[in-house]
Amino acid sequence: MALTHAESLVEELDLHVRERVRREGVDPQRDAPLVRRIAEDVVRDHDQRSLTGMVAPVPDVDSMVGEIVARVSGFGPLQPFLDDPTVEEVWINDPS
Repeated sequence: MALTHAESLVEELDLHVRERVRREGVDPQRDAPLVRRIAEDVVRDHDQRSLTGMVAPVPDVDSMVGEIVARVSGFGPLQPFLDDPTVEEVWINDPS
């Protein structure tokens, strides 16, 4: 199954954030605010490069940063549900 453009952009930026987190010795579980700042820097740098036409722009910077932070220091797609105070239970019925 081929990745969409948005999915491949998330993958690419996620990889850059993870590289910086490792290089700087950041513990993503203990220092999520620092991971957020790193993700903001990476996404902002990518968006700046998009002005030159070298890469595609990020359609929604805030959403992209949130998704990357959830992937790196949270529980990925489950994180929004875990952060939502109105959600009392999360059931997982399928590993995919």
